[in-house]
Amino acid sequence: MDGMSRWALGLAAAVSMVLLVVAGAYGFHRDEFYFIIAGRHPALGYVDQPPLTPILSAAAVALFGPTPVAVRILPALMTGLAVAMCADMARRFGGGHGAQVIAAAALATTGFLAIGHLGSTTTYDLFAWTVVLWLAVRLFAGGDRRLWLALGLAAGLGLENKYIIAFLGLGLAVGLVLARRWDVLRSRWAWAAVGIALLIWLPNLAWQAANGWPQFDMARVLAAKAQAERDTFLLELFLIGGTLMTIVPIIGAGRLLAARDARPWRTIAWASIVVVGLVVWTSGKSYYMAGLLPVLIASGAVPVERWIRRGRTLVRPVAFGAAALAAGTLMVVLTLPIVPAASLASTPIPDTYGEAGEQVGWPELVSGVRSVVAALPATERDGAVILTANYGEAGALEILGSDLPPVFSGHNGYWDWGPPPAGSTVGIVLAGGGWRAPATGDCTVEGRVDNGVHLSNDEQGTIIQVCRRLPADWAEAWPLFRHLD
Repeated sequence: MDGMSRWALGLAAAVSMVLLVVAGAYGFHRDEFYFIIAGRHPALGYVDQPPLTPILSAAAVALFGPTPVAVRILPALMTGLAVAMCADMARRFGGGHGAQVIAAAALATTGFLAIGHLGSTTTYDLFAWTVVLWLAVRLFAGGDRRLWLALGLAAGLGLENKYIIAFLGLGLAVGLVLARRWDVLRSRWAWAAVGIALLIWLPNLAWQAANGWPQFDMARVLAAKAQAERDTFLLELFLIGGTLMTIVPIIGAGRLLAARDARPWRTIAWASIVVVGLVVWTSGKSYYMAGLLPVLIASGAVPVERWIRRGRTLVRPVAFGAAALAAGTLMVVLTLPIVPAASLASTPIPDTYGEAGEQVGWPELVSGVRSVVAALPATERDGAVILTANYGEAGALEILGSDLPPVFSGHNGYWDWGPPPAGSTVGIVLAGGGWRAPATGDCTVEGRVDNGVHLSNDEQGTIIQVCRRLPADWAEAWPLFRHLD
């Protein structure tokens, strides 16, 4: 990245540093538990995702120990690198050092910061989009055509992480036609990129085909859930886009679509329109579009820099700086573990950004289950199993409660890892989120989960039951426990 602004690179490094400093302030997120456990059951695919994030999550814990920091080191570094690539795209779009700083500052105020705090499929997905678009910016301006091979590699790895990047691929294909980039379509290097991406994706596609394409079932469930929450879609886009900084990617999209000096990158403008249309049409979640932010912000930073330079006083740079600072502060406080966990319940943060609350209370959940297990007679404790409503509970109990009975769940990929062994006599059942264990007979309530900070999250108040009439034939009963969401 020769010619990069040192200030922009400093902002990128600062983003990574902040994410690393706060990585362990709360605790694991439920999804992080699931990814770690999935990685310990290596496969070419799972019912709800390809294998890359589970592999990386399990490897991180194996290397650095079972802590939230372990699974968040790589996401923190990747997020800082995405900020640097955004600044570099602004430079390639014709911006000076000011545009690079504007691009870096604007991206640091978006949902990239929140997503970069967690080790999730979305974190790696956004990075894959950023790399693909960063390479596309260079290629569409006449860069070394061998970069298509790197683009194909990035796209293939992205497909092994989350299928949503296929929307970007389709968008770019449509964009090339609408922008009349016949030079690209005739290039053997571009077609080699398509071949590389498909070759990398092939093992997961084969797994999906061999298992009846469960991802389609999962997609329908997620689409229905997203449709039910559609009333908050625009607000989520405003927050993901950086609140006061949302204007920058909007300006950037308009520039790529209409500006004469942006003609080499018109393909990306059309691709962005296609991606937005596909997300809306398929009832996708708002953050499915977030991968477009780096390139759109980079494009928008150029006219914003020009606007600031045309000012004859310090009013414009001060106004932009104040807006960026306000947006960044809001994003940090809202999405990073800055507010002490004991005070979260008294703030609007859990209602505005629910993922914050989902990082609190897991040790208390494990402690509550441990107390119930300890109260069992020794004869029952030896043959006991634990059944949970969701993969977050199951993962927390496996990772934080190694001295507990074996854990099972019918939620998503956990169901594929098998039913309890034959002869299991007693079940400790966590019944939360409206889920009730089928075929378990009469159960007694022996405890409730209490996170100790009065925080209303998905696990607070979950019932801990003891069930003593477990199914005699688990092979027959186990299908009843399966649920996708």
